[in-house]
Amino acid sequence: MDATVDIAYAARDTEVDLGGRFGAAVMGESANCRREESRNFRLAGVSPLRLREEDSDEPWAVLFDPARLLRGIGTVPKASRIGEWVEVTFVPHMLFAAPADPWLPPGGHSLTLRLDPVSGFLRSAALHDEQGPLATARVTDLDLLDTRSCADAGATLARMAGTLLEPACLMADVRIETESHNDLSFEAVASARTWTVSCGGETLSMTGDYAPDRTSPAAARLAELLAPARIVSHLARVEATSPTSVRATVRPLRTFPFSSWAPDDALTCHFTVDPTTGVLLRAEAATGHGAVFRHIVTALRPTADPVG
Repeated sequence: MDATVDIAYAARDTEVDLGGRFGAAVMGESANCRREESRNFRLAGVSPLRLREEDSDEPWAVLFDPARLLRGIGTVPKASRIGEWVEVTFVPHMLFAAPADPWLPPGGHSLTLRLDPVSGFLRSAALHDEQGPLATARVTDLDLLDTRSCADAGATLARMAGTLLEPACLMADVRIETESHNDLSFEAVASARTWTVSCGGETLSMTGDYAPDRTSPAAARLAELLAPARIVSHLARVEATSPTSVRATVRPLRTFPFSSWAPDDALTCHFTVDPTTGVLLRAEAATGHGAVFRHIVTALRPTADPVG
């Protein structure tokens, strides 16, 4: 595509640090005022796939690769159709939003987007802090030069992404292969999704969100298996292998926190999704030498009423 993007930053009395508990500011950085600033980008031959494979950190990249926002979303308090666009407001997740994210940092108040439902691109974005709009972006011109359909893979990824906000209460039996699951330490964060998970001789009660700095990788893989929305933003080249399965490479790791299922761009991921719940019935992360992690859900059933 070719595109023109205008991005503006509002003035503030002091430099704004929205990095949350993990911080984004450099230690010793002076608290200078933020001056009003406007930037114009003229883009030629931009490819969303290349943005994902190379993981561009340009401030306009999220407009043409909005899936990278998924991992940082806490809640979606508002969504509506306005003319040809869908307008949606996100509130960042205090633990999963990247401290240095230019559009959805954990300390931000909210992010309001206008999305083109045909292309999936964002036509505008507005990051708000407590004083109002802090940064705004607008696509003033867009020319799609070439499009390729990936409807099957897109539908599977969308089903995974839906688990971000859907309430559910499930019981799952999981067979963990290729790794030890002795360390299953887990610290839960409030979530609309809860499960009791049995693996081997151990049983865990889990929620869809976990504290990434206080949860073992083995337990985090179980949480992401049963709530795979946050894996989506880590994937690069995705292709369908069946109506409910995908194979994907992993984008270079600039997202925060790292996904326990896609922690390294040397891995290839294979996921099979339950279309009813969005749970991954089978998940594998592999190198050219074989599987590194493999989990298989051998039983899945509802339990009590979902939370919230």
